This record gives sequence, C-alpha cells and structure tokens, in this order.
Amino acid sequence: MASSPKVSIVWKYFAKVNPKITKCKVCQQEMRFYGSTTGMRHHLERKHPYVVAMAGDTLSASHADVVLAYPVADSESSNTAPSTSSAVPLPRVLPLVGGGDQNMGAVTEAILSCITRDMLSLSIVDGVGFKELLHVLKPTYQIPSMKYFEDLLRTKYMSGRTKLKTLIQDKETVALSCYTVVGATSEALVIMVHLVSSEHSVQSYILSVSEIGEPDDRSAEDILQLVLDNLSEYDIDEGMISAVVHDDSKEMAEAMDLLKQAMNCDPMKCMGVLLNECISSAFVFPDIDGTIIAARSIASYFKPGTPAAAELEKHAGQQYSIVQEDLTHHWTSIFEMCVSLAKQQQFISAAIEVLKKDDEVKDVCLNLTDQQWETIHAIVKVLMPLARAVNVLAQEKFVSVSSLRAILRSMEKKLEVEDDDPASMRKLKETIHASMKESFQLEALLEKPTTSTIAAALDPRHRTLKYHTPEQQRQMRNSLGHIVESQRQQTEPEEMEDAAPPTKRRKSGMTDLLGSDSEDSDDESKQHNRVETEIQAYTHEKVMSKEIDPLEWWHQNESRYPILASAARDGTRGNGRCGSTY
Repeated sequence: MASSPKVSIVWKYFAKVNPKITKCKVCQQEMRFYGSTTGMRHHLERKHPYVVAMAGDTLSASHADVVLAYPVADSESSNTAPSTSSAVPLPRVLPLVGGGDQNMGAVTEAILSCITRDMLSLSIVDGVGFKELLHVLKPTYQIPSMKYFEDLLRTKYMSGRTKLKTLIQDKETVALSCYTVVGATSEALVIMVHLVSSEHSVQSYILSVSEIGEPDDRSAEDILQLVLDNLSEYDIDEGMISAVVHDDSKEMAEAMDLLKQAMNCDPMKCMGVLLNECISSAFVFPDIDGTIIAARSIASYFKPGTPAAAELEKHAGQQYSIVQEDLTHHWTSIFEMCVSLAKQQQFISAAIEVLKKDDEVKDVCLNLTDQQWETIHAIVKVLMPLARAVNVLAQEKFVSVSSLRAILRSMEKKLEVEDDDPASMRKLKETIHASMKESFQLEALLEKPTTSTIAAALDPRHRTLKYHTPEQQRQMRNSLGHIVESQRQQTEPEEMEDAAPPTKRRKSGMTDLLGSDSEDSDDESKQHNRVETEIQAYTHEKVMSKEIDPLEWWHQNESRYPILASAARDGTRGNGRCGSTY
C-alpha cells in the first residue's frame, strides 16, 4: 500500500482561497500561490517569527535565525514589546541578565550586538572556546543560555522592525537593492532599502536575508514573492519605489521584470554587472582570447616563490613586482594580469631567454608573439579608464546614480577609435562601445529624462549637464521644473491643512461682483516663479569640486534653495522617478 504524500506543516498556518491564492491564518494576508510552499514559509519566518519558534525544526528554525539577525542601524532593544496583529503570543520582555550587575547586562548586550552585526550563529554562546574567552575577559560573568539569547534577539528584532517601518512610512520614495550571496551550503537573497534623511544623508537598512537554496531549487516567482512580501510588510506601496538595483542572475532578472509590472518601478542591473558583460563581449575573438590564455600561462609560470620569479627579480631589480595571475577570469582580474605583464615586458622576455636554456623548461611554451604583446598593451590602454571608473563607484564615498551619465560619457570618449590605433585596439574599442550603447541605452539617456539624468540635474557636481547639447540641457531643466512643480502641488494640500487662512484684501465693487481673473492664479504663478528662480540661480552656481558630497551640499544650502533641496532629498512623486541622487 502506497504511503500518503507528505503535507508541509506550512499548511497549518495557511488556507487556499483558490488554486492561485492562499491566505495566512495569522494575519489574514493573501499571497499568490505558484505551486510551492517556499513563499509561504518565508512569509512566516519574516512576519511571524514566533510561529517559526513554536513550530521548531519542522519549519526550518535555523533559517529564521538568519532572517531575524538582520542589522538595523542604531536599533536598541525596547523595554516594551511592540504591538502586533499576530494571534501568536509574543515572548516576555527580557532583562539583560548576567549575574545581577549592570555591567554584566552590558556584556550580554555586547554579545547580542556581536551576533547580529556579524550574523553569527546563536550556537556560538554554547561553544567551549567562546565561554573560555568570556571567562578570561570577565571571570564573574555568567553567560545565559542560547534559548535566552534567542528570545532576546526576537525582542530586539521586533523593536528594530517597528523603528524601520516608521522611518519608511515617513518617506515618499525609497530605493531598493536586491542581490544574492553565496553561503557555505546554499544562496541567500538580500533585500536592502535606501532612504535619504531630513539631514540629506543616505541611510541603508537590510530588510531581510532569506535562504533561497541553489538556482535549480528556485524560480523567478519565488524571488518575486519574497520581495513582494517584504514590501507589503513595510507598507512600501506602488509608486514609492524610485529605483531597484539588482544583480545579473537569470532568476533575479526575470523576477525584476515581474516586479516592474507589479509595482510600476524601474529595475536596473548593477553598473558593474553591465560593464562586465560589455567588456567580456570583446574577449570572445580568437586572437584576443588566445592572447589571454597565453598570458595566463606566463603569469602562472612566474608566480611568487618559483625559480622563474627569482630569475625575473634578477633582471628587474628595483622595478620588480609580482606578476598578477588571473584567478577569477573576471575582466578586472584579466586587466590586472595584463598590467603586471606589460609593466615588466622587457624583464620577462629576458628572463624567459635565460630559463629556456634549462633542459627542464626547454619544451615549455613560454613565448608571447609580438602581436600578443601588442594585444596585451591594447587591453591595458583600453580598460584602464574603465577600471578607474569602477574603482570610483566601488568606493561608495558619495551617491552614484547621478554620476552615471558623466562616467559613461567619459568612457565613451576614451573608447573613440583613433587613426593610429592598431587593429587589436580598434577591435576592443568598437566592440565594447557597441555593447555599452545597447546595454546602457546611451541614446535614451540623451533623448529623454531618466532616473540618472534627473538625478544628475539635482547633483551640484553635474548640474551643468555638459554632456548634453544646449537643446537637451534646456529640455532637462524644463523637465526638472515640471517634476519639482508636480511635487510641490502634491505636498501643498497636506501643508495647507495646518496653515493659517490668508488675509483677504478689500475688493472694489466691480471686482467683488465679477471676480478677478488673476486672483486665483496669483499664488500659483508666484510659486512657479520661485521654482524657475531657484533653478536659474542653482544652474549658475560657481564651478564645484567633483569631490564634494552632493547631499551634504544640499543640506548646507537648503535655506537658499528650499524647493530644490526638498526635491533632492525626497525624490519625486507620481511618476516613480528618483529626484534624489542615491
């Protein structure tokens, strides 16, 4: 007799509304059903963690520990458990125990902070080595049990989630990042939210870290459901999302396409991901690919600690540097390898001639042809400005979306073919440039306002829009004026509710009888003129250093440009575009 199919315990907390919709019995939220319980399990782990704790191992409690441990900046455990619509009881409010001493409570809090910030397993508190370390540092400290830390962590999570939800609800627009990270046994989906504070500083928070298994075990619909659940949990509605940056996995790209339809937002691949695709497209040509393969052989032969490296150091003397190997096959790794080879070409060639006299290496293919050396130098020259651009973006010193057009235009200029370019360099430039035009939609960046161009107009470093024609600059500034005006009109009703009624002027008999044509439009006209005045003055600001922090600049100049500063901080409403430069 065949055994009956195993039913997931998740169905204890969910009911089917119809074949495509399920409803959570705890909070009554309806969810789309794609034939898998993964989305429902993730919903319980994020929104009802105490259900997970009560269900135990049958609902993958270890997974919940990952989600619950997300760091919320400057969050502190609350003395009062936040209210919740969940029918599942909250754990009791826990004191910071440790022997009855306030200092001991501080140690307990420090341990909890260490676990959450470094995303460590809770089981570390039961480790023998960890206990010995604490005994050395604080002999009188009595470490609580792992169960105590688990309850304390859940209380801290609820407090932090409530604070973050309040922060998000105070914003008109937010930006998101969605990417996968590879763990020891599986992959996880990280969802981050980015806000601009009233002081014009960027604040980033992790909404969730959810285990999603291997690529074969998940679908785009699973990822979409995870994202939608998080947006629903934090009341992030359609129209609030100014931009979503994501990585290049197939399932992620498909999920973001679905998110675009569901939330009317503007997903975009990470610039580094797109650039990698563009540059890699030039490495497929047989002569370039053959050169890279030969270069890898040379770099491997001269790795540090080998007789070959010692021979190279003899010839190079003080100019010697380690020959970088291409270990990842990423374009940046290939570039660094070519740079190290090109810098020491004459010394490498001289060392090879000496080494080839040894019978043991006579038959080793160590030769690079003149054409291959030329290709290596071409790779270095073409990729050098692109590598510098990536380094600038990777520093994350300032906001970067507003710099996108300026950086791309700088790359375009470096990729222009010159008459004396050798064939290999010409091929590299033309291929990468053509791929960039398609991937980054460079023509569209010039023809119409986009997230990056509006952001550039609100970035004091790029406000002149010098990479656009005068007519395009005029159109961009008109679009900026319309966007700011639209934002002002939407905020005005809220601001007027508490405002004192305007003082009425005495009217003449005729005006009182017929009304004034200009009276209704006076205030609107004045506000429109204020917007235009601010844009004109802002556009003619003195030349600014590219090293300034644009959001800090707006914070310092908010009194001079109150309308534009508000747009730069809060973004735009209604059209889903990002006025802020994050």
